[in-house]
Amino acid sequence: MKFRNKVLVMNMILLSAGLGFVGYLMIRKNFDIVQKTGLTHAIVENNLVQSSVEYDLLQVLNSSGYQEKTEQSRRIYQIKSELEGIGGRIEGSMMASGTAFYIYYDNEYTFSSDGGDNKIPVRLFYNMKAGEKNYLICEEEGKSVIYVTSCSMVGEQYLHVINKSDITENYQMLTEQIWYFRLVILFVLMAASFLMFLASRYLTRPLEQLTRASSEIARGDYSQRVTVSSQDEVGQLAEQFNHMAEAVADHIVQLNEMLQSREQFVADFTHEIKTPMTTIIGYADTMRSMELPRQEQILALNYIFSEGKRLEDMSGKLFALIYLKRTEIECLPVHVTDFIAEIRQITEPMLKRKKLTLATGVEEGIIKINRELFVTVFINLIDNARKASDPEGEIRILGQKGRMGENAGYQFLVEDDGIGMKEEEVNRMCDEFYMADKSRSRKEGGAGIGMSLVALILDCHKAEWKVESEPGKGTVIRICVGEGRE
Repeated sequence: MKFRNKVLVMNMILLSAGLGFVGYLMIRKNFDIVQKTGLTHAIVENNLVQSSVEYDLLQVLNSSGYQEKTEQSRRIYQIKSELEGIGGRIEGSMMASGTAFYIYYDNEYTFSSDGGDNKIPVRLFYNMKAGEKNYLICEEEGKSVIYVTSCSMVGEQYLHVINKSDITENYQMLTEQIWYFRLVILFVLMAASFLMFLASRYLTRPLEQLTRASSEIARGDYSQRVTVSSQDEVGQLAEQFNHMAEAVADHIVQLNEMLQSREQFVADFTHEIKTPMTTIIGYADTMRSMELPRQEQILALNYIFSEGKRLEDMSGKLFALIYLKRTEIECLPVHVTDFIAEIRQITEPMLKRKKLTLATGVEEGIIKINRELFVTVFINLIDNARKASDPEGEIRILGQKGRMGENAGYQFLVEDDGIGMKEEEVNRMCDEFYMADKSRSRKEGGAGIGMSLVALILDCHKAEWKVESEPGKGTVIRICVGEGRE
C-alpha cells in the first residue's frame, strides 16, 4: 500500500472514531436531558394527582358523618369508595392525553384511569415507606412508559398514587437522531476522504518525486534532481537529497576521470616503454646472432645503454610520483644562493653537451622547502628548457622576494628562448606522458613525466606557479614559494 493511502486510511479511522465518540456523547447527553425532563414532568404530575387525592380524601375523613363510623373494615370500605369517585373527578379535570394514573389502597387497586391496573409492575412498591417516591421505565406493548408512584399513610393503610406517562417519542427521537447522525457522518466521511486524499496526494508528492529520482539514479542517471517546494521536513529532505545527488554525480565524474586517466596512463606507459624495449631487444638480438665490426658493436651498445638509461629515468620518476602521493614531505629553511649554485653544478654537464648557457640572477633570501624535491623541480624545468632551445642559446634563472596572486614569498623565474608552446599544449603539459613535440622529446631523451612530477612537488609545497609561453618566443615559468627562517 502506498504511503499516501496509509495516511488516508489512518486519518479516516481516527476521524471516524473521533466523530463517532463525539456523536455518541452528544446524542446520549441530549437523550438524558429529554429523559430527565420527561421524568421531572411525570413527577410533577404525580405530585399534583397525589395532592388532589389527599386533599379530597382529607375532606371526606374530616366530615362529621365519617367520624361517627368506628369500624375499621367499614372505614376502609368507605375510603376505597371515596377514592374511586375522587379518581374519576381528577381524571376529567387534570390528566393530559397519553397519561394515566392509578390509586392503590390497602393492597388493592381502587381506581384505574385506563383499566390497566393488572399490568403495573409490582416492583414499583418494593420497600416503599410513607413520604417516598419511586419511578420505573419499562416497555409495554411496544411502547416505552415511565411509572411514578408516591406513598402516604391514610387510615392506618398505605395509599399509593401511580402515574403512567408514554415516553415512546423520546426513544423515537433517539432513533431518529442516531439515523440522522449516521447519515451526516457518512456524508462527512465521504467529503473528508476526498479532501484528505487530495491533501495526502499533495503532501506526499515530494516523496514520490524522491522515489522516482532515486530509481533513476539507481539506473545510472545521476542528473536527476527534485524540486524543493517547502521549508518543512519534507522540503529539507528534498534539499539534502539534491546535495547528495550532486555529490554522487561529482564522485562519479571524478571516478570516471580517474579511470580514464589510469587507462590512459597504462596505455601511454606501455607505449613509452615499447620503443626503448624494442630498441634494446633488437640490438641485443643482432649482437647475439651475428658477428659485428667493433664500431657497430659500440654503436649498438650505446643504443642499448641510452635506452636503458631512459627506462631507468622513467621508472625513477614514476616511483617519485607514487611516493609523493602517499607521503607528507618535510620542509626546512634553505639559502637561495646556495640552492641555485647546486642547481648550476648539477645541470652544467647536460647543458654543455648542447652548448647552452645557464644565467642566474637571484636575490639573497631563505625559502622553506624540501631541498631534494625542489632540486628535482629545477632539474626538470632546465631539462625541458634545454630540449626546447637551439644550440648556443641561453637559459635564465632569476629570483627575488615578491608576491604572486595571494601568496607572498620568494619568486623564481625560469626562462628560455626556445620553440615555445600553444595554449592547449600549456594546459596539458602536466599530464603524464604528454609531450608537445614527441619526436623532439624522444630525440632528447624525454618521456613526458617530468612536468607531472614538477606539478605534484609544487602542490606538496603549496607553491603557486604559472606558465607563460608563445610559439617561437620561448617560455617563462614563474614559481612563488614561502619564505623560511633559520
